[in-house]
Amino acid sequence: MIGPVDDLRNIPLFSRLSDVDLQFLATKMDEITFPPGTALITEGMGNHAFFLLADGEVDVFVGGTHRRILGPNDFFGEISMMVLNPATATVVTRTPVRAYVMSHMQFLEVRVHQNVMLQLRWAMGDRLAADRKPV
Repeated sequence: MIGPVDDLRNIPLFSRLSDVDLQFLATKMDEITFPPGTALITEGMGNHAFFLLADGEVDVFVGGTHRRILGPNDFFGEISMMVLNPATATVVTRTPVRAYVMSHMQFLEVRVHQNVMLQLRWAMGDRLAADRKPV
């Protein structure tokens, strides 16, 4: 059976982390399932969770425009968690979703971990650049 560490290892964001780093990260996340049509993050609102998709798909909207579909091994919510600004996108489940979710309190515990935070900062820069591109 695949566990959280194996799921996290398959996510490109964390593929370079050591087993020790992955085990640390896995202790700071909860596995949660969501039905289709669930709004996980709403643009302009406060966001208190970081999501890593294990199974299923979500739709991402920026300014009301559909920007992308995210699936297994993708992640979202890192921008508003890192900078404590309102969410930059709306994310709605397209299918049933199984995700690893990190609350704001769990995220604060992870912030002291240099290797994990470096990976998140790179990802945040890439995501902000992609969301600014015209459709």
